[in-house]
Amino acid sequence: MSASVPIPLLAAAACLLAVGILVGIILGRTWGVRRMINEAIRDADVAVRTDELTGLWNRRGFEERYERCRDGRRKSDWPVSVLFIDLDHFKQVNDTHGHPAGDLVLGCLAHLVAESLREHDTVARIGGDEFVALLPGATLSEATEVAERIRSDAESMSVPVVGVDWSGSVSIGAIEITRGEELASALERVDRAVYAAKQAGRNRVQAHDHGLSQAIT
Repeated sequence: MSASVPIPLLAAAACLLAVGILVGIILGRTWGVRRMINEAIRDADVAVRTDELTGLWNRRGFEERYERCRDGRRKSDWPVSVLFIDLDHFKQVNDTHGHPAGDLVLGCLAHLVAESLREHDTVARIGGDEFVALLPGATLSEATEVAERIRSDAESMSVPVVGVDWSGSVSIGAIEITRGEELASALERVDRAVYAAKQAGRNRVQAHDHGLSQAIT
């Protein structure tokens, strides 16, 4: 006959097994909770840098990305150009068709601009109908070519909503930043460029090269 295992020893083994299972469940749930918390933190971090309407970066997100490349520490990031894209007569869209239609126009333009840029470029909505794009590794000449393509595509942009007859346009300013240039300075220069484009009749690209301004179209 085989020796039987004492009942107290079996009970102890069962208790240890139960404790092990319980600890495993608790640890598994703890890691799961931690993962959920980390994911929530990452989502919240992205949310505060994202424009809710268009899904693009907002001003805060753009500022952070600008700071990463303005010093030209990465050779591949230099030179760096900035575009300022502004819808012409956008107020008329809201006044004529309502703000929901205006929001749809903004969303369509945001998609158009994002599709016109490279994967490592950054585009953000920083105002009501104002967008900026950061183009690392692009000269002013290259940036104006991108801007002209955006301007041309915007003229024929289709807005999928009944009652909106889109016949608008965009004015775009383009600059190449100086090494280490503060964001406030860059935005002030590119804002002057887009203002010059509007003063010259809108629906055009205006390049601003350290004091010199040139209309592209």
